[in-house]
Amino acid sequence: MSSSGRSASSGPPSCSPRRRAWNSPTSRPRCRPRAAIPATSAGSARTRAWTAAAAWCCSSATTTCARARPSTPCRSPSCWPRAADITGATVVDGEQAAGVDSTLQRATAARAPVLTLRQAGVLLGLVGLVTGICLALPAKSDPWHDFFDLRVYHGAVQWWLDGRPLYEFRYNATPYGLTYPPFAGLLLVPSTLLSFPAMVVVHTVASATVLVLLVRWLITPLARRHGWALPFAWLAALPLAFLLEPVRETLGFGQVNLLLAGLVLADVVALRRGWRWAGAGTGLAAAVKLTPAVFVLYLLVTRRLRAAGTAVAVAGAATLVTFAVTPGTSWQFWTETLWQTERVGQVDKVANQSLLGGLARLADPDEPSRALWAVLAVVVLAVALTRAARAVRAGDELAGIALTGLAACLVSPISWTHHFVWLLPACVVLLDLAAGRPRAGEVRRAARARWSAAAGLAAVVLIWSSSVVWAFDLRSPHHWDDGWAGMVPQNAYLLVTLALVLLLPARAPVRE
Repeated sequence: MSSSGRSASSGPPSCSPRRRAWNSPTSRPRCRPRAAIPATSAGSARTRAWTAAAAWCCSSATTTCARARPSTPCRSPSCWPRAADITGATVVDGEQAAGVDSTLQRATAARAPVLTLRQAGVLLGLVGLVTGICLALPAKSDPWHDFFDLRVYHGAVQWWLDGRPLYEFRYNATPYGLTYPPFAGLLLVPSTLLSFPAMVVVHTVASATVLVLLVRWLITPLARRHGWALPFAWLAALPLAFLLEPVRETLGFGQVNLLLAGLVLADVVALRRGWRWAGAGTGLAAAVKLTPAVFVLYLLVTRRLRAAGTAVAVAGAATLVTFAVTPGTSWQFWTETLWQTERVGQVDKVANQSLLGGLARLADPDEPSRALWAVLAVVVLAVALTRAARAVRAGDELAGIALTGLAACLVSPISWTHHFVWLLPACVVLLDLAAGRPRAGEVRRAARARWSAAAGLAAVVLIWSSSVVWAFDLRSPHHWDDGWAGMVPQNAYLLVTLALVLLLPARAPVRE
């Protein structure tokens, strides 16, 4: 049954015009006010689709086609509601249609076209292309890092299985060892059954697959909204994503950042579709690496309490299982290793583009002020979560995810450049605004917004693909040798990310 008590098969529940009055120029369809449309629906996909149609009807039932008589509502197929109309992306009567909540988004998503065989072939081809590039570059290019972090993971777990303490492993006499919670070590145990070259292939294929899926998930709604052909949109977006340093460094080091981002963004899809286990991906990501735990706060401030509880439960269960399997290693990590930030790396290195890294380069490379860092971290996180919550209320989930991910990187004590994969959704938000169409009466202001977004997108891509910070890698600890001319480039990624957290555009909140 629908929310109004009528059968879902009998028509839209909240829009029931009298047939004899429909063509009357003085009569309007008898619609419930927009605010009366329920925010949630426990019915079937068909019921939710009727609810979405009712929302569109109530916002535009009296709209007439300019080519028709004023007394006759437009029945031309070109004037029928599209998915974008129902979700508030097009113009009706000179005003933007009311944004509809996640229930209506799920209703329209249920009718999304299924992936065609041709599109699936394009995606598989892109996965093969990325995998081939990643496997070929180490032999041709020293800066590709030769899967260094993956070598650390593989060596640390093999060391552990040989009966030695997991967190005492150091790779080839370097200061680097495993820094993740012991649950990550448990997940890596099966990898020891493979040779290292085989592990490289498996990891690269997995990361390339997630990258292509992320590009598809991020670009497809944008392409459909602006009328771009999907295969060409994916083909154009993937090289741009590959240009960004976080993406190519993640692939070159053999890091897990893309895999963790895929888990978090899978939860967004699960939330949109109303799945019961939404939040489990965030919980798994937080159990593998602590930084994604910030997304639990995101779920709380956006009032997804069930998903937040699921994330906490999954992360807690994974941690308890690890305690049961290896209590000594777990106790060592949570009581000692976790607090030894020097094990992760040198704080003032230019590769660390977190707030603490910036303070270390600006003030004291050896002992940056932890109190000042804590204050700045709280402020940045509060601003990001506040803006993320407002963005989600406005219907811009992508901006909320981007703001939260970038803030998580900033507040972490150590955030290497490959951690900032959350630039991908931020760039898509800017691209969407830059390619948008102005609303009626706001052409001039919309033009300024589009040009500003285009300039911001160009700046983000150019700076984050330039590797500018690495030109000063050998300055440590003498970061001021070149004055401000050297200090600004050393912190370029940090400054751009701060600007995104403060200025990344999101649609204005919907007025009820």
